[in-house]
Amino acid sequence: MLIPFIAALTLVVAQAPAPSSSAKPLTVLLAPTDVARGTPRYLIGFAQEHVAEQLKGRGLEVIRVADVTRTLPKKKRAAMMRCNRTQPSCIASLGLAAKTDVVMVTEVVPYLKAYKAGVRVYTAQDGAPLVEHSVPGVSEDQVLDALTQALDVVVPRTLRVLRPEPVAPPPQVVVQTPTVTPSDKPTVTPGVSPGVEPPTRVDLTDTPRVEPETPGRRKWAWVPAAGGVVAAGVGTVFLVQSRSKFDDLDKNEFSTLAEADAARDSGKRSQTIGVVGIGVGAAAVVTGALMYFLPTKQSSVQPSVTLTPQGGGLSVAGTWQ
Repeated sequence: MLIPFIAALTLVVAQAPAPSSSAKPLTVLLAPTDVARGTPRYLIGFAQEHVAEQLKGRGLEVIRVADVTRTLPKKKRAAMMRCNRTQPSCIASLGLAAKTDVVMVTEVVPYLKAYKAGVRVYTAQDGAPLVEHSVPGVSEDQVLDALTQALDVVVPRTLRVLRPEPVAPPPQVVVQTPTVTPSDKPTVTPGVSPGVEPPTRVDLTDTPRVEPETPGRRKWAWVPAAGGVVAAGVGTVFLVQSRSKFDDLDKNEFSTLAEADAARDSGKRSQTIGVVGIGVGAAAVVTGALMYFLPTKQSSVQPSVTLTPQGGGLSVAGTWQ
């Protein structure tokens, strides 16, 4: 049994797993707001603790301002705590002292008859604003929820800027060379290239083929002939009727003009039908004669009869070669 030779080149694509991020977590210096007038101290304290816990739960490292200023001289510590936390120089000094990635300022300030709660994030190196989000018009009971909502916005944006996702390396392609055994070698036919089918034998002779004649056409030749005879007979009957109507008009056999007009119209109609019937009958008889006497090789004839309440019809369809 011939075993076909199959050459296969197998490409094994090994998707290397994405390396786990070894970057250190983002460090955040959490600074209180510099505008506390009109805001209760306990509310500011609750806000700071809530933001700190939220940041830790999101995988960030939190450093408080008190932990940084505790080791500074008294004069420098006082100057740092009194600086305007909306100024880049103040933010940069806080970030330099804490050695963090960003500085986050919690904001809880009066807003109309409620509060505006939110957070602002600055880069620790130069104090440039990075992202901020706040929710205005919240009650005291809604301040913590508003801070959580603000963190949902600023934390992902900060991580996308400072901790972008690593780009996965391209997949490795391993090429496996197929192994060929002696039993798998193809058998080559002399004079035929490998992989090419040998030509099929074609029977070529000089004697033309003559297909036998079929009697199909002559078998159905009687159909149009018979239909022609019937049509001619019907046409003759109508011609006789029209002639009878004409004789009645010529002899003035009608007592009123209306009866004479009706007889005249009926005679004209019978005369027309008679002429058409005789013409159709003659054509059908000629068709039948041609079908019977003309020689053909093949024929396909299909007669059909149509019956309606107003009359009937006979038709013949076929092809001859």
